[in-house]
Amino acid sequence: MKSLVKNLLKVGFVALVFWWLAKKNLISLAACIEGLKNWPAVLGGAIAVVATAFIAAFRWNLLLGAQEIRLATPRLLQLQFVGNFFNIALPGAVSGDFVKAFYIAHEYPGARSKAFGSILFDRILGLSALVMVSLTALLVGLQHFIGSPVLAGVKAFVMIAGLCVIVFYGYLFLVREHHDPLLKLGQRLEAAGGRFGATFGAIVRIYLGIRVYHSERKLVMKALGLSAAIHLLAGFACLCFASALGESQIPANGLFVVAPLGLLATAIPVLPGGVGTGHAAFSFFFNLLGSKHGADIFSYYVLTQLLIGAGGGFVYLRFKAQSPDVLRDMETAAG
Repeated sequence: MKSLVKNLLKVGFVALVFWWLAKKNLISLAACIEGLKNWPAVLGGAIAVVATAFIAAFRWNLLLGAQEIRLATPRLLQLQFVGNFFNIALPGAVSGDFVKAFYIAHEYPGARSKAFGSILFDRILGLSALVMVSLTALLVGLQHFIGSPVLAGVKAFVMIAGLCVIVFYGYLFLVREHHDPLLKLGQRLEAAGGRFGATFGAIVRIYLGIRVYHSERKLVMKALGLSAAIHLLAGFACLCFASALGESQIPANGLFVVAPLGLLATAIPVLPGGVGTGHAAFSFFFNLLGSKHGADIFSYYVLTQLLIGAGGGFVYLRFKAQSPDVLRDMETAAG
């Protein structure tokens, strides 16, 4: 009962935020309703967003395989959608990751660090592909990001982020475990003990879970390809939503630069689905492209995500009936 009340309060608060955004003219309910008349474009965008959830599940399955953790496809999809449910039940876009890792740790005793390693690397892959999609679109349409200090700042941020991605994978693939200075530092801090010795030990074990992918270059490239497909589909969805709103003047390559940056803001744990933070980010970035409907585009996107999460809630109820002990421990740990 307590959990139900908490979730109802969250739903009510999200609805209140949408009302406040509309009242302050930060989103246009009239434009969103009018956009539904172009339902093929809205439906196309929604299908693209749903497809990203399935691709993300199979990307994670690749990473679990490298950790010698095997999940049947039904269980894999079940966990994916339970994770999506927790992404809207808890603030931020990473809450569901905790739930998935927690389940793996119960299913495979002694594999907690491997589970968290796969989850963390899954997030790194997603972030890496986000940056590379944005960088590629930027290089193709560089002319759209010349003319103001803000545009120059966006361009510099994306290019620096792209360089960081290249450095990260260079370090992962080229530095062997017995020569890894970060690993040695972590092990020394763990050995020193003290107040944070156990914490450093946990970090080292998770880091070793990431280092597993040093020898899995082909697998990592496949997973990066899937990650790129996810962000291309997300960009395509935003393009469809923009079209439904009559924003056909937005340059496609410009959209593929700013949409990933806007989605990055949804990871900030404020409200479920990135409501509020995502609206602000999309409004800012799309305004750079001459669009006043950035927040409305995100409204379509986040409502689709919320519907996916709601569907995951039904999966969660069935999952809870099958594994009540695991889910009870998850809920307790998640607060």
